[in-house]
Amino acid sequence: MMRQYRELKARHPDAILFYRMGDFYEMFLADAELAAPLLDIALTTRDRGKPDAVPMCGVPAHSADGYVKRLAELGHKVAICEQVEDPRQVGGRRLVRREVIEVVTPGLVGDPEGIAAHAEICLAAVDAGAAAGAGGLAVLEASIGDFRATRVAAPEGGDPLSGALIEELRRVAPREVLVVEERADALRARLAELLPGAVVTPVAAAEFATDDPPLRPDGFEPASEDPEQRAAAAVLRYAARHQPAGAAQVRRLRPYRLSDAMGLDAATRRHLELFENSEDGGRRGTLIERLDGASTPLGSRRLARWLAYPLLSPEAIAARQDAVSWLAERDRARGRLRDALRGVRDLERIFAKAARPGSEPRDLASLRGSLEALPALEAAFDEDPGALLPESAGAPPASLPRPRPVAEAATLLADALVDDPPAVPRGSRGAGETGYVREGFRPELDELRSAARKGREFIAGLEARERERTGISTLKVRFHPVHGYSLEVSKARLEQVPGEYERKQTLANSERFTTPELREAEQKVLGARDRAAQLEREIFENTRRETLEHAAAIRAAAEAVAELDALAALAEVARRDGWVRPRVDDALVLELSGARHPVVEPLLAARGEEFVPNDARLDPDGAQLVVLTGPNMSGKSTYLRQVALCVLLAQMGSFVPAEAAHVGVVDRVFTRVGASDRLARGESTFMVEMRETADILQRASRRSLVILDEIGRGTSTFDGLSIAWAVAEYLHDTPGLGARTLFATHYHELTDLARTKEGVRNAHFEAREHGEDVVFLRRLAPGGASRSYGIQVARLAGLPRSVIERAREILANLEGGELDEAGRPRLAHHEGAPAPSAEGGAQLGLFGAGPDPEEREVLEAIRALDPDATTPMEALLALRTWQGRLGGSGDPS
Repeated sequence: MMRQYRELKARHPDAILFYRMGDFYEMFLADAELAAPLLDIALTTRDRGKPDAVPMCGVPAHSADGYVKRLAELGHKVAICEQVEDPRQVGGRRLVRREVIEVVTPGLVGDPEGIAAHAEICLAAVDAGAAAGAGGLAVLEASIGDFRATRVAAPEGGDPLSGALIEELRRVAPREVLVVEERADALRARLAELLPGAVVTPVAAAEFATDDPPLRPDGFEPASEDPEQRAAAAVLRYAARHQPAGAAQVRRLRPYRLSDAMGLDAATRRHLELFENSEDGGRRGTLIERLDGASTPLGSRRLARWLAYPLLSPEAIAARQDAVSWLAERDRARGRLRDALRGVRDLERIFAKAARPGSEPRDLASLRGSLEALPALEAAFDEDPGALLPESAGAPPASLPRPRPVAEAATLLADALVDDPPAVPRGSRGAGETGYVREGFRPELDELRSAARKGREFIAGLEARERERTGISTLKVRFHPVHGYSLEVSKARLEQVPGEYERKQTLANSERFTTPELREAEQKVLGARDRAAQLEREIFENTRRETLEHAAAIRAAAEAVAELDALAALAEVARRDGWVRPRVDDALVLELSGARHPVVEPLLAARGEEFVPNDARLDPDGAQLVVLTGPNMSGKSTYLRQVALCVLLAQMGSFVPAEAAHVGVVDRVFTRVGASDRLARGESTFMVEMRETADILQRASRRSLVILDEIGRGTSTFDGLSIAWAVAEYLHDTPGLGARTLFATHYHELTDLARTKEGVRNAHFEAREHGEDVVFLRRLAPGGASRSYGIQVARLAGLPRSVIERAREILANLEGGELDEAGRPRLAHHEGAPAPSAEGGAQLGLFGAGPDPEEREVLEAIRALDPDATTPMEALLALRTWQGRLGGSGDPS
C-alpha cells in the first residue's frame, strides 16, 4: 500500500494527497505533518519508535469536502485519490486500484457544495503578451462555468503587468493567479499587499501558447498571439490537467472590454462599502446587501457583477431600466415571478455538481427539481384571470429575459430517478447502494429486484420455520455486511442446535450458523442485489451523460434566470422604497433632487428616525467643484457617499433613492474618504491619503466624478491647507480636466476659492446651537459654514468636562490673536496663571525685549504667514515670498 501511495504522490509532489482507504481519506508522511495542524486533527504514527515510522492522519470520506476546501483556502493543492474498483470484486487477491481523479487548487474548488451563494471562486491567468503595450487577463469561475478574457493597455512605456491590469485583478479578486515563471516573484510580491488572498502559481511559458490547447471553447482562437488568448490558453491547460471533467464543461470564452464599464478602483470600492463594510469586512451595511433581495444564488451573483461593472452606454442602461420598470409596475406578476424563481435555486452550481464524475443520484435529483421549476417562470408573466383589476398593459420589453424550459432533460430525470433518492457515500462506485432508479424504468432491473425481494421473503420465513423445527424460541436470522446471513443461537440453547447446522461465527453470548438451504437463498439474494446495484450505477451514469448533452440549453436557462432574478430584485427594492428611474445620457450634468443614502436611510428608519434628503448639482460648465463645509457629524460624509452611490446605481441600471435624477454618464468614480494606514508597507495615514489623491489627479477625466473628504488633515494645518487648496485648483484649472468634484473640508479658507474660480461653489450643512449643545439639521444650504463645532461634538463623545472647558479657553485664545500683549503665545494662556516674572517670563520673539503695538501687528502678520519664523531675517524672507505671490512691490522691511 505504501508503494502505491508513493507512486501516486510522486505524480503530484506539490499537492496534499487524500488517499482513500475504506470510509476515510488518509494522509501520510510530510503531507500528514503539514495537514494535521491546519485541519485541527490528530497526527498519529504507525510503527512509532521504529526507523521506518510513518506519520499519518485522516478524515471521514462523508465530510471530506469541508477539509479539502479549508486547505484550498489556505493556499494548498489537494489531490483526491479514489478507489476505482469495488474491493469486493478484488476479493483480497491484490491491492485495490486507486487513481487521482482531480486536484483541488485555490482557484479550482471542485465540488461547489458549501461555497457561499453570492461568492465567486476564480482562477486567473495574466500575460504580458506578444502584442506591444498590452497585457492579457483570463478568468475562470469553474463552479458556474463562466470563462472570460480581456486585453488591458499597459502604461505608456511601462510594464503590462501593472496599472489597469493589476486594478482589474483586484476587481476580479481571484483566489489563484497563473503567471509565467519568470514573472512569478515580481507579481507575488506585488499581490501580497494588493490582493493578499490570492495565490500566485508559476507555470512554464509554454503553457501560454495558443496552439494545440487541450480544449477549444467557442471564442478561443488557436494560434493567436493576442495576450488575452494566451492567458486563456494557460487557464485551459491548467484546468484540464487538474480537473479534466470540470474543464470539459467550459464551452465558451466570453471576451469583455474594460472600456464598456465604469472604472472603480479598490480604494473607491472600499470607501463606498460596495461589497465589504469597513468594520469587519462583512456584507452587513454594504450596498450589495441592500440590493440583494434575489430569490436565487444566480441572481445574487449577477447583481454583484452588475455593481462591480456599471455600464457606460446609455442605451444599454436604458434597456436594463426598461426591464426593471416593467417589473416594478406589476406587483402581482413580480410576486408570482419571484415565487417561481425560488424553485430554480442555484441552477448553475447544481448543474456543475451533477456534471462531475463523482456526482450522486441526489445531485441529479436536485437538477431535476430546478429544471421542473422553469415552466412556472413563463406562467408568471401571464395575466392572473382571478385579479379584480388588470395590471398595466404592455408586453414585456425585449431586455426582460424569458428562460426556456429544458423539457427533455427534465423528463429523462423524472423517468429515471425516484422522487427522493437515498444518499450514496462519496466514491462508493455502486458498491451495494440501490433504490434510486425508478421502478419500471428498466425491466431487467425490476427482475433483479424482484428476485432479491423473494429471496428476502424466503429468508424471513426461514426464521419461523427453524424455530418451530428446533424448538429454539430465541433463534433469529441475522445479516452482517461482511459475513452475510446467519442463524443466531444464544449459548444457553446451544445443546438444541441440530447437527446439520454449520458454525459460521462466534460471539460473546451467542453462536451464528448457516445451513445449505440458507446458503443457497443467500447467494440468490446477494447476487441479485449486487447485480442490481451494478446495473443501477450503469443506468445512473448513462442518464448523467444523456443529461449533459443538454448542457448548452441548461446553461442558457441559468443565464436567463440570473438576469431575470437580478432585474426582479432591483424592481422589488425600487417599488418598496420609492426609488425613481434616473435619466442617464451623454451629458456632463449630474443632478439629484431629494437624494437619499440607500444604506443609511433604512438603518435610520429601523430606529424610528427620518433621513433628510438633499439635492446635488455638478456640471463642468457651471458648478464643477463644490466646496462642502459644515460641522462634524452634520452629514457631509454621508452626502458625499450618497451622491456617488446614486451614480453607481443609475449606471448599473437600477432606480435610485431620489425624487428625480439626471446622470450624465460617469467614466470613473474616484473617492478619497476615511482614514487608514498601511503599517505593513510602512505608510502612514497621511501617505495613504496622498497616494490615493495623486492617483485621482493623474487619472481623472472630464467625465469623472471625484469625491474628496478632508484632504490634508493628516499633517500640520498649514501644510494640509496648502495641499487641499492646490488640489482644488488643479481639479478646476487643468485644461481638459474639469472633473465633477465634491470637496468636503474643515479648512474654511477654501471657501475663498469661489471668489476667483468660476466653477467653484460653496455649500454647507446647517447646524443650530442650543445652549452648550449643537443640533445638526442635516440640511444642505448654499455658502460656507462659519464654524465646525468640534468642541461640542467632543462633549457629545464623552470627553471629560475639564478637557472641554480648557479646549473652549484655548479656542478663545486662538480666535483672539496668536500673541498676547506680553508677546506670549495666547494658546498657552490659562486663566488664573501667575504673570511672568521680570527675570524671564516674557518671550522676546523677533523684536527683542518686547514689541510696541505697531511691531506686534507686524509680528502677528508674519506668524500668520510663517509660524516657523524665529528671526528678523526669516521674517523678512517670509514677507518677500508672500509679497511676490501677491504681486506687490517695494521694500517690505
